[in-house]
Amino acid sequence: WYQRRVREYFQHYYITNNLSSCIGMRGSKPSNDDKILAVLFVEFHNRIGIKLSYQIPSGFIDDVTFKIIENYFVTKSRQMHGRLIVTQSLDYQTIGIPTEIPHSNAVENGRKVSIFNIVIITKLGARTDPYEKILKKLISYFAIFEQEKRFLSSDGKDARIKDIIDSIYYGINDHGYCCVKVIDELNVIKLSYVNHHPCVLPPIIKDSDVPIVIANLEEDGSWDLTLRELFPFLDNQKPVRLLADLSLLDINLVKKCIQSLIYFNLAFIVSPIRYSNTYYVTSAIQTIMQDIDLQEECIQYVKMDDRNPCPTWEVIFSLYETFQSGKKLKQVFLYEKPFLRNINDRRLVEFGLLRGILKRLHKYPIAQGPSGEENFPPEILEYQRNGVLDGQHSYDDICVKLGCKLDKVENDLDFCKDITIIQKLGV
Repeated sequence: WYQRRVREYFQHYYITNNLSSCIGMRGSKPSNDDKILAVLFVEFHNRIGIKLSYQIPSGFIDDVTFKIIENYFVTKSRQMHGRLIVTQSLDYQTIGIPTEIPHSNAVENGRKVSIFNIVIITKLGARTDPYEKILKKLISYFAIFEQEKRFLSSDGKDARIKDIIDSIYYGINDHGYCCVKVIDELNVIKLSYVNHHPCVLPPIIKDSDVPIVIANLEEDGSWDLTLRELFPFLDNQKPVRLLADLSLLDINLVKKCIQSLIYFNLAFIVSPIRYSNTYYVTSAIQTIMQDIDLQEECIQYVKMDDRNPCPTWEVIFSLYETFQSGKKLKQVFLYEKPFLRNINDRRLVEFGLLRGILKRLHKYPIAQGPSGEENFPPEILEYQRNGVLDGQHSYDDICVKLGCKLDKVENDLDFCKDITIIQKLGV
């Protein structure tokens, strides 16, 4: 019990303090308009004053231009330290945070602090919020490394800074992330470009939701503890509650981990896919009819065996069309037999839900009349006592919460005169 509680504490710490740690170094590449044009390292020298110590590409900013805008990089007012400063001049914009980090001990030049700025230069109008997160995280790394390893106040600082600046420039532009070892093997800086609007939050995860991983994740030693424990059980079929039970993890930690995967476009969630489910095709099917790239993506996603010929889009489209009738999944697949056409029926449904082509019909039971237990038949009392007859719990939610099978829930609630069933389309 003690070991489990200690492990859960550290898992909670890692997830709540660094959302991106759940997926290691994954990031999204910046668009051409948002790419980094240059990165500068500007610092205040005790004798020289404001100094451009390093830039990549070399010579991007000449001495004359630098003198014009240097006071925006290292400000005279300490009140501006730690604040984001964005300037738009000439043909580009600069993004930087003037920073002051105390030294862990006195240095040869007599200064007890390092005053510097790592400046990212982009095109005019490029988004600044992803780079603000990168700079703030980088500054926090510097502060920790200075306290523990004298990162800024010891010999070799210039070479270490150069490696970091180069990694940011090439890594973020080419891959959306960068990773550089600092001082030794145990100290690593990891930064990723997260191209999300700040108001976009991961969805609320329910116990009955099934996470579908859509990226080729390969186990990595840089993952946090929760994802390492959870990864072996992510098979695109198990609901969140079962994943938590099998991995021996707290369910709230599992939900945070899945939220992180969704936030970085590595997974999405659906309700359990069963052959007894009813699905309907939506108007989004018209979008894919005009998008050849999306059609090819669908073909690659739903094909069952690489050794056999790929299914054609016409065949896949005809399968999606059959869902207009509102039949159960079992009825459609028994009649159409997609497996004979090298189509994985489950992945066909997954892709339809991911792209909004399909919507599932959910059932939500609501108790009618007085709420007293004496007003319900014996088989309904358990549902009423657990508070699942409020119209907010679907049949899937009820199955997971009460630990019972869907057949039992349907037999108990579908034909009960005291229960009203609300049907609603969703994923």
